[in-house]
Amino acid sequence: MKRVFLLTVMLLTGFFAFAQVQQGFVKTKGRLDAQGRLVPGQGLKGAIVNVQGRTVLVNKEDGSFSFPVTGSQFRVDSVQKKGFQLVDLDACPRAYRYSANPLYFVMESPDQQLQDQLSAERKIRRNLQRLLQDREDELEELRAQQMITDEEYRETLQKIYQDQESNEQLIKVMAKRYSELDYDQLDEFYRQVSYYIENGELVRADSLLKTKGDVTQQVDDQLRRGQAIREQEELLNQARTVYVDDMVELAKRCYGFYETFAAQHLNDTAAYYLELRASLDTTNVEWQLDAGHFIREFIADFDKAMDYFHLGLRQSLLQHGEEHDETAKCYNAMGLVYDSQVDYHKALEYYERTLSIHQKLYGELHPDVATDYNNCGMIYGFMGDFDKSMEYLFKALELRIAILGENHPEVGNCYNNIGTMYQERADFEKALEYHSKALANWRLNYGDNHPYVGVSYFGVASAYVNQGNLEEAITYFEKAIALWKSTYGESHPFLAKAYISISVAYFRKGEYDMIETYNLKAVSILKNLYGEVHDDLAKSYNNLGKACLLKGDYDKAMGYYEQALAIWEATLGEDHPSTAIGYYNISEVFLALKDYEKTLEFCGKALKIWEEALGPDHPYTKVARERISKTQAEMEQ
Repeated sequence: MKRVFLLTVMLLTGFFAFAQVQQGFVKTKGRLDAQGRLVPGQGLKGAIVNVQGRTVLVNKEDGSFSFPVTGSQFRVDSVQKKGFQLVDLDACPRAYRYSANPLYFVMESPDQQLQDQLSAERKIRRNLQRLLQDREDELEELRAQQMITDEEYRETLQKIYQDQESNEQLIKVMAKRYSELDYDQLDEFYRQVSYYIENGELVRADSLLKTKGDVTQQVDDQLRRGQAIREQEELLNQARTVYVDDMVELAKRCYGFYETFAAQHLNDTAAYYLELRASLDTTNVEWQLDAGHFIREFIADFDKAMDYFHLGLRQSLLQHGEEHDETAKCYNAMGLVYDSQVDYHKALEYYERTLSIHQKLYGELHPDVATDYNNCGMIYGFMGDFDKSMEYLFKALELRIAILGENHPEVGNCYNNIGTMYQERADFEKALEYHSKALANWRLNYGDNHPYVGVSYFGVASAYVNQGNLEEAITYFEKAIALWKSTYGESHPFLAKAYISISVAYFRKGEYDMIETYNLKAVSILKNLYGEVHDDLAKSYNNLGKACLLKGDYDKAMGYYEQALAIWEATLGEDHPSTAIGYYNISEVFLALKDYEKTLEFCGKALKIWEEALGPDHPYTKVARERISKTQAEMEQ
C-alpha cells in the first residue's frame, strides 16, 4: 500500500508540474457607439474550438472555455460557429504559447464583417476628402493673402495631389484594421485614440497621445533601459518585467502616432513612427514587416523595405523555422519588393516559397493559399507563361469561391485578374466575359461609384477595343474617366491610364487628332505627378509617336519614340519586353524613310528580346520576325 501511495503522489505531482489550464473566449467584437462609448461584444455559446485533435465545446453564455496544456506551446486548429467566421483569418490554424492571459477568438457573420469594413471605408473616405478640402481651402486663403507665391501654391497643391495617390491602399488598410478591431480588448485611453482617428478627429488623437509624454524621448529611454538590463544581470527579472510592459505601451503609442500621420498623408512622419516602433524590439517580426510594407508601398524605398523584411525573416527562422506562417509572410513581403521592381523571376521564387509553406501549414482550402496562387498567376502572366498563369489564377478563384462565397469582393478581384490575362493572350471574348463578371461583383459589393467599379469599366473597355467594338469601348472608357474624376479629381494617375487607353480606341477609328488630344492630357498629369521618367509617360510618348508617324511627320514621330525608349531603358533596362516596343517602333520610322539597315538593326533588337522573354510563338515575336523578312525582301528588289 505504501508503494502505491507514493507512486500516486509522484504522478499527481508530475501532472501539476507540467499541465496548466489555458483560458479563452469566443465572442463578437466590442464596438463604440456614436458617442465613443463601449458596446461590449457578446459571448458565442455553442462555438467549437479544436486544439491539437481535442474538441472543446464553448457551453457558457459569456463564451468562455478552457483546456489543459502540457508544455509551453499548443496549436489551435480551428474555431467554428455556424453562421460566423473568424474576424482575424490568421488566428488559426496557428501555434500559441501558454499564457495566464486568456485567448480571444473574435467572430462575426460574413455579412456583418463586410458591412463593418464597408462602413469603416466610407467613414475614412469621407474624412480624407474633408481633410483634402480643408488643405485646399487653407492654400487658397494663403495665396489670397499673398502669404505664399503662386509658384509655392502650385508646388504645394501638386504635392497634396501626389499624396492622394496612396489613398486607396491607405483606405483599404485602415478600413480592414477598424473592421477587425475588438474594442473590448483596448483600455479606455486607446479606445478614445482609435475613436478619434476613425472619426477624423486627428488633432484630438494627437493631443491625447501626447498626454503620455514625448514618445521619441521615452523610446530612447526604453532602449537605454534595455541596455542596462543586459549589463546588470542581477536585476534582470525585475527590469525585464518593466521593460516589456513599457515596450507594449510605447509600441501602442508609436502605432497611434503612425495612424494619425498616415491619415493626413504625412507618409515620411508616419513611416518614422513605424520605424521607431520596430527599433524597440528587432526580434518582433510583425513590427519589422509593418515598417517594411509601409515604406515599400508609400515611400517606395525598396532597399530600406527589403532591409526590414530580411531582418524579419532572420528572426522568424530563428524563432520558428522554415515552415511557419511568419516566415511565409516574410517571403511574400520580399516577393512584393521584387514584383515592384519588375524582377519577375525573383518575385516568383519568393511567392512560390510562400505558397509551399502555406500549403504545408493549412492544406489547399485557406485564404492565404488562394492569395499565393493569385500572386504566382499574375507573375507567370507578366513573364508570358499564360497557361501557367491561368492554371494558378483559376485555382485562386476556385478557392476564394469555396472559402468566401461567390459574391465576395476578393472573387471580383480574381475575375478582374483573369480578364487581364485573357487580354494578354489575345482571347478578347473571354477577357470581356471576366471583366464583366468583375464589374457585376464590385457593383454588388460597392455600389456604382466606387473606384474598383472604374477598374472594371476600364477592363471591359479594353476588351471591346481589342474586339474592334470601338464605340462601346469609348463609352466604357468615358464611364471610367467620369467615375475617377468624381472620386479623385482631375490629376490622378488612373485618369492618365484611361486617357492613354481611350486614345488607342481612337487610333483604331483613324481619328489621329484624338490620339494627340488624349495623350497630351496624360502627359500633363504624369509630368506633374512623376516628373520626366515614368512608364505611363513612355506609353503616352509612344502613342504620340504613332499619331505623328501616321500623319507623315517622321521627325516628330522619331522624337516621341526616342523619348519613350529612353524612359524604358532607364526604368526597365535594355532587355525588357517593353523596351523592345521602343526599338520596334523606331524601326517603323526607319522603314517609312526606307532606311532598311536601321530598320533591321532596331527590329532585330526587339526580336531578340521578345524571343528570349516571351518565346518564339508570342504575337510580338511573330510580328517582328515578319517585319525583318519583309524588309529583307524589299532590300533585294
